[in-house]
Amino acid sequence: MPRPIVAVAVCASSLALAACGGGAPPRKVATPVAALRTVPAPEPAAEEPTAGPPPEHWYFEHLAPNGRHALLRRLDPTGRSTLQTRIVDVDTGAVLEEVQMPELGKFPGRTIGLGGPEVAKLDAMLASPRFEEDLARGAHVAKRFPFGSCGRLSAGVGNAGIAFNAGDWLYLADAAGKVRKKLAQEAAYDPRFSPDGKFLFFRRAAGSIDRVFAKYELVVMPADLSSSPRAIPGTAGVRETIATTADGGSAIVLASHEPIVKTCVLSVALKPPFAMKKLGCLEGSERLVESTISPKGRFVALTTQTTSEKDVTPAAEAKGKRAPPSTLAWRLRVLSLATGQVVYDAPTEAGYSLRGISEGGTLVQSGMRGVLVDDVTGKSRRELKSPPDLGHRVFFRSDDELVVQRGGSVAVVDVRTLE
Repeated sequence: MPRPIVAVAVCASSLALAACGGGAPPRKVATPVAALRTVPAPEPAAEEPTAGPPPEHWYFEHLAPNGRHALLRRLDPTGRSTLQTRIVDVDTGAVLEEVQMPELGKFPGRTIGLGGPEVAKLDAMLASPRFEEDLARGAHVAKRFPFGSCGRLSAGVGNAGIAFNAGDWLYLADAAGKVRKKLAQEAAYDPRFSPDGKFLFFRRAAGSIDRVFAKYELVVMPADLSSSPRAIPGTAGVRETIATTADGGSAIVLASHEPIVKTCVLSVALKPPFAMKKLGCLEGSERLVESTISPKGRFVALTTQTTSEKDVTPAAEAKGKRAPPSTLAWRLRVLSLATGQVVYDAPTEAGYSLRGISEGGTLVQSGMRGVLVDDVTGKSRRELKSPPDLGHRVFFRSDDELVVQRGGSVAVVDVRTLE
């Protein structure tokens, strides 16, 4: 979403098997003996393949701080299935717990612009006892992971409550799932509770940033609703990427909307007065493509994209010459959050996506073209000859152990043995 959770039942979808029916036997007709001849028996008709279940697509949501449990969320390209989440034991790959949230899965993906009857229908869904049960089950699982978040939900510790998205709107419910309040009239996403459950952070739209794209800012409010949400100064352009510092006292977020908002990594204290500090910024005006943060916030890796165009002189233009098509260039940089300096800067190619970076500075990219492993501190790169499938998201649980998704489960890969 975009851009949170989680406890018990597995829904097994049944397969509809189609049977082929044969036609009636042919009627016997008398045939002259002279007309009899040997006719080869017809080849048996090939059996039609039975349609199997549609493939499942899972998203690696979180790795628990202890590195032992993974939180997976099933994605549904058709948008018609229930929301399904599971906790997996990292070392064995066994599913420890699973929950489905069918009522939450019924909500529209977009709610901005809904009319009166549609809003009334949504309000009725929110008041349903079955929906409240969905939220409570989801919260039970989400609380065990960073910020208590998973997909559309975020659960605070104790009785802090449950924040969730219904389309573009953000709501707060109590620990039992009963909705208490709509938190913003504007589009708002990515709720995250502070570790002590006393405060809720989220991204809220605040007008447009360049007449086309919405400007988002980081907002904080008390979980007990004792005061209204307020924007944290200096967080305009905030993205959905968020992590915690090693001591757990601050959140690490990214803000970027070049060239209007400079690409910077920010630290936001998780307790009042929620002081904001810039940890490092990128020079240049390249568009931010993606980013990843190391487990304890030592490094942030970012890929950017820039468009270059060759100029055509007025004289050449007068002769009918046109500028050649613009070209795109990708660039990879790694920021050290201890110093705020760029410690790794290298060109990268299309076809690779950032997957994860370790506290020791091992960066992994993968895509259709294979896998790249960068040593940030040693400033070296190796391209794997027989790369494994790393999925769309990975987590380092140590400098060498990479936890990767395998369908609806996970596995551990030692990056030192990858070739």
